[in-house]
Amino acid sequence: MNSTQNTIQQFFTGKNYYQIPVYQRAYSWEEYQWKQFLADLQEVKANHYFFGNVLLQKNGDMRDIIDGQQRITTIIIFARAVYDTLKQCGESEDVLQDIAEDYFYYRKSKLNAVEYDRDYFKKLIIEGDDGMHDPQTPSQIRIYNAKAFFKEQLKNLDKESITQLFNIVKESQILEVNFDNIKDSVLMFELQNNRGKNLTNMEKLKSYFSYQIYNNCDNAEDKLSETTRIFEEIYRLINDIKTLNEDEILLYFNYYKFGYAYRENNDTLNYKKHLKESQNIIKFIDDYTKDLKNAFVNLKIFFALDNKAKNDLLRLNAWEIYPFIIKAYTLFGTDETKLNEVFKLLEIIIFRDKLSNTRADLASRLISVLKNFTDLESLKNALKSVCESEYYWSDDNIQNTLRYIYNSKGNTIVPYILEKYENSLRQNNNVQKDYIFTCGDNLKDVSREHIAPQTNDGEEIATGYDKYDSEFYEKYLHNIGNLVLVTPSHNSSNSNKPFSEKLPTFTNNTDLLQQREIKDFLVNGEIWDKAAIDKRFEKIKNFVLENWKI
Repeated sequence: MNSTQNTIQQFFTGKNYYQIPVYQRAYSWEEYQWKQFLADLQEVKANHYFFGNVLLQKNGDMRDIIDGQQRITTIIIFARAVYDTLKQCGESEDVLQDIAEDYFYYRKSKLNAVEYDRDYFKKLIIEGDDGMHDPQTPSQIRIYNAKAFFKEQLKNLDKESITQLFNIVKESQILEVNFDNIKDSVLMFELQNNRGKNLTNMEKLKSYFSYQIYNNCDNAEDKLSETTRIFEEIYRLINDIKTLNEDEILLYFNYYKFGYAYRENNDTLNYKKHLKESQNIIKFIDDYTKDLKNAFVNLKIFFALDNKAKNDLLRLNAWEIYPFIIKAYTLFGTDETKLNEVFKLLEIIIFRDKLSNTRADLASRLISVLKNFTDLESLKNALKSVCESEYYWSDDNIQNTLRYIYNSKGNTIVPYILEKYENSLRQNNNVQKDYIFTCGDNLKDVSREHIAPQTNDGEEIATGYDKYDSEFYEKYLHNIGNLVLVTPSHNSSNSNKPFSEKLPTFTNNTDLLQQREIKDFLVNGEIWDKAAIDKRFEKIKNFVLENWKI
């Protein structure tokens, strides 16, 4: 190992060529780092700026960048932005040619990006082709955005200021640390990762596997290239999955594959334990990476699927479902009938958990369920056992919760129930179309109203309602039987009106059947009392127990 201090100009000029090796991370800097990069340059006065250490390893007529590639890649992207902007400012061909030969291309590319971004980087940055295909991986998006960011910042400067700024880059100092062999450089990269480098867990996995391949495989270069191609496919898939990031998917994959407790520390690193226990490390890496890629493929298919069971499941917004989704696709492929049954079973247990609103740890109760999930019957029986053995998710607790339901503004389960109830009424009345609400994580174009109203302190209750005694406050005011979906304008206009005035607004509703049927629950004339709430409660309760039963 030897070290040399050079300027950035000396680092790149002449026959100096660099590449990002296959085990390295992809380009990861984003706007925060780009702004800091520029701010540091603009603060430099008399002294040269120090860009830090760059770890290198000779690889033929190229040198692999073991550490420092984020800075080096950003310098090349910045140089492209400078070149393009100066060209628009009418800079001479000689100056532009010098920049191009030093930082882009002199007989061949000055910098080759990580393999799966190499062609994109060459076209967009080295060759300056803005008309190429759209970025296809998260790192390609960052490369594109970095170039756009720097060009946007430079367009506000005159030619002289841009030249001065770029001269600061060229004269900045960098310490080159060169390694003699590839095994030592891979080891150094792995050690750097363990010393606080801000890598994703996916990147740590990739570098760890690369190190193990170099240590345990006779044809390490070929095997590393094969493994890298799998990661290339994974990173392309990441770009198509908007709901989860790469580390979340890695975490849920490890839950699926190894069955670890959900709350165990360092979940994402437990593959190391299994690898070390494996009798064939290379086979373990092969199997693991192929299964991981398949998990990404299947989650892409899952999120692209457009059917009711899947959409209902996602609306409940529970991370615990994803290890089961990965396993379901592994067991059943794309058999939509079986997958829909899995989605519905998962929706039932998640719904019961959301409704119960306890602090009970659902994930820990699902560990054995996931482990023993081999077919639909095993999943159904295991979830049924959970519901019967754990009070939180039992039918008895479901009934009690509906009677004393938590109805805060942030609770989305109440409108979820009432939406499902509305659509069951429409089906029973031969209404062809469901009532479709605009919703993301909650219902945005409707709200829930207390039929017997809530009141402010000291406000007198309007006529037509039961006596607001302690029993009414405890058992009836927030009872599901006293809650109904309404439009926001309807809710604000009704407020604390006498029931005789409120009832016609429900009865004459042309959209929501659950409003029109309120008259059917009246027991004692046109009074909304405990008996009416009880009657409506029974109907909605039975609907809930039937719709979300295993």
